[in-house]
Amino acid sequence: MVSLSWSGEGAATGRFARRAGPAAVLLALTLAGCGTDSRIKTQTLDMEVAANANADNALAVDLVLVYDTTLIPAFAGMTSADWFKNREPMKLANPTGIEVQTFEVIPGQRGPRYLISGRGSDALGAFVFAGYDSPGPHRARIDGMPAVLLRLGEKDFAVAAPSLK
Repeated sequence: MVSLSWSGEGAATGRFARRAGPAAVLLALTLAGCGTDSRIKTQTLDMEVAANANADNALAVDLVLVYDTTLIPAFAGMTSADWFKNREPMKLANPTGIEVQTFEVIPGQRGPRYLISGRGSDALGAFVFAGYDSPGPHRARIDGMPAVLLRLGEKDFAVAAPSLK
């Protein structure tokens, strides 16, 4: 039990402080929780595709917005090959838990720019999967960055903040 007391105070004030103590602590914790927002910070996703990306072949890129916190660990450990193999069953099994935006990019392409808005702004996690022909996880979690530049290279991709122009 939390007990607050101030020296030099009267008995009535001390009694009030002991009663208000737990309530004050609960209120402070509740208000502190209001300041934390678990929604994604990502607002834009830009893409730059290298001229020799994916052995000079088109490349599938999926942005997956996750609304169900219980799904986030599964996506955090999933490889791109697993995602693309199980994408349709995952979408069917989680119609309100995930949202998928699919892109197909070609080597040398700049763009597209994708704006995350509407329901997407309420997502709790954001992942990018790229369907490279080479082995590797080809996955990144991007929900901590407000603006994301996806640099799709020859055999993998990198995530960076876009430069200001």
